[in-house]
Formats: sequence, C-alpha cells, structure tokens
Amino acid sequence: MNVADSERIKSLLLRDGYQETAEPEEANLIILNTCAVRKHAEDKALARLNSLKHYKRKNPNLIIGLFGCIPSLYGEKLFREFPHLNILCGPKGIGKIDFLLDKAKNGEKAAALDEKDGFFDDRCLSAGKNKEALLPIMQGCDNFCSYCVVPYTRGRERSKPSSQIIEELRNLAGQGVKEITLLGQNVNSYGKGLAEKIDFAGLLKLVSKIKDLEKIKFMTSHPEDISQNLLEVIASGKKIEKRLHLPVQSGSDFILKRMNRGYSAADYKRIVQKAREFIPEISISTDIIVGFPGEKEEDFQQTLKLLREICFDSIYAFKYSNRPKTAAGGFKEQVSEEEKERRLQEVFKVYRERVKRTKEALVPGAF
Repeated sequence: MNVADSERIKSLLLRDGYQETAEPEEANLIILNTCAVRKHAEDKALARLNSLKHYKRKNPNLIIGLFGCIPSLYGEKLFREFPHLNILCGPKGIGKIDFLLDKAKNGEKAAALDEKDGFFDDRCLSAGKNKEALLPIMQGCDNFCSYCVVPYTRGRERSKPSSQIIEELRNLAGQGVKEITLLGQNVNSYGKGLAEKIDFAGLLKLVSKIKDLEKIKFMTSHPEDISQNLLEVIASGKKIEKRLHLPVQSGSDFILKRMNRGYSAADYKRIVQKAREFIPEISISTDIIVGFPGEKEEDFQQTLKLLREICFDSIYAFKYSNRPKTAAGGFKEQVSEEEKERRLQEVFKVYRERVKRTKEALVPGAF
C-alpha cells in the first residue's frame, strides 16, 4: 500500500513537471512516505527526516514533506519537533499535493491530515516496471485489531466504486500493464458501504474480463471474510493468481481474542483446509506476531504448533510493537524485548525446519 501511495505521489509530481533525481543535494523537493504499523519503521523514518536538516542548511529553499501514516498519527506537533519540515500529509491527502506545494513555496507550513474524500480525488496512475502495477481498491479498516494503528491513520473502510476501478485498470492496460495487484488493508471485505451490490468475488469477476490484463493478484485478506464464493472464483479464474496472504498472527485462542481477530485457531485451520480443497495448488502465506501483551509460553507454543501443522509457503514474523491509540498499548503483562527476540527466532527456526521437510519429501536427498 505504501509503495502504491509513493507511486501515486510520484506520478502527480511528474505530471506537474518535476523530474526525479537520485542525489538529495540536487533536489528542491524531498518527500518521505512513511509507515507507522511498527515502531521500528517509525523510528527509521523520523531518523531519516532528522538527517535532512543537513540538506536544508545547504539549500534553504528546499521543501521537505512527510507523508503517510506518521503524520496522521502525530499531527502538526511534528512541525514543532522538526522545524525544517514544510509539509505534512496523511494517506488521504495526496490529491492535495499541488495545494500543499503552493503553500510551502510561499513560506507557509502546509498540512492535509484528515481529508474525508482524498482517496478518490484523482485517477493519476502510471504503469510500473516490468508491465506491473499496484491499484488500491479500498482504504482503511473496520476490524480494530487491538494492536493495529491502521484505523487511526487510514480511517474506516471505504471502497472505490467498481466503475472507477475498471476505468483505472483499462487505463493501465492501455499503458501496457499485464499484471495488476489489487490492494487493501482487507481486500476481501471490498464493497461494504457502496451503493452498488458487489463484493470482492464479484469485483474479481469484472477485473478478469479486462482483455489485456494477464495476471491478477491481491492482498491482504482477513480470515474472517474468506467465503466459499471467493474461493470458487479464485479456483475458476484463469487470470487470478492462486495465492492467499492470510495473516493468522497467533495460534493461541486466548491471544487471538485479546487481539480482537474474530476467529479461533481451529477456525483458521478450517479456512486453510477449505482453500486447499478448492484450490489444490494454492500458495498460502501468513503474518505472525510474537510477544503480544499477556502471551505466556503456552500461548507461544500454540503458535509453534500451528506452524508445524500448516505448511505455509512463506511467513512474515514480527515482534509486537506498542502503538499509540491502540487498545493493546494499555494492556498489562508486556513481554520483554529479549523474550520477544527469542520467540521470533524460534518461529523462524520451526518454519525453516518445516520447509526443509516439505522440500525433502518432494526431492529426497536434495536438501
């Protein structure tokens, strides 16, 4: 999603006559597009922002912008903490970039932090490299997982009308795009709140009809919203990639409930089993969080058990990161950083062992 936002920012600037440079010393505009899902990403972005003071001293006319989720989370106090900063813009304010730049060029501090309709303001999309492109089809999330900052930075779920999506895809196909990735914090809840009666399965059918598109990918899916109809559409769609990124986060029912995920470990296993029954060749990847507040050793062992039982094609595992505004930020029984690191390494170890056994079964003696 952040890559898609960055591409949108870039395409708007190129449309307005800007040119890219690989050298910060040559730039008269530097924009950092940020993520706030984990503290590590936030720390890196703010450290990078702080380092840009060097370029501002050399070129007082340099405009520096901070875009994305960090401005949405912390607001205009960032102007006070980083006086060399000229622009703050949340994910929904990207369409106002011309207005923000005009103010900054006049020496004013400019901000667009809580734009209600910014996600639909413009349709300036450009083809990516290798005839691939990313297309957000919805913005925000309504799930309010207790660890997640997304509802507070990107807002509640809002889906693009299917007619706009099809128009944008035809435009991209006309530029030579052959492969598209449909994006959303929870793509399979697409359609909620729209006047038209359509869900994600219905959208996939429409997208599949675009003649010049050859491959359709999507991410990310929430286990709670995987329907049999969606699995049937994926199974029958010749253009649709047979892959699900399906974050489980934990194998412990106690932790899943604290996370407000809306399913149990057994529910998750049934979903995976059904997906593999409908689509035998499907690739399934997942996200795992270790060290969530209150996660005891027995909870962590349940996660390892699930990892051993489900042969994931890939995993993304992270240490729990305390985020502002989230419910989990106030939970007691925080897990130490040392214990989080131990559990993270154990997750990777179990995953590697599982992959090795799978490969060995496919090609005996090769690994």
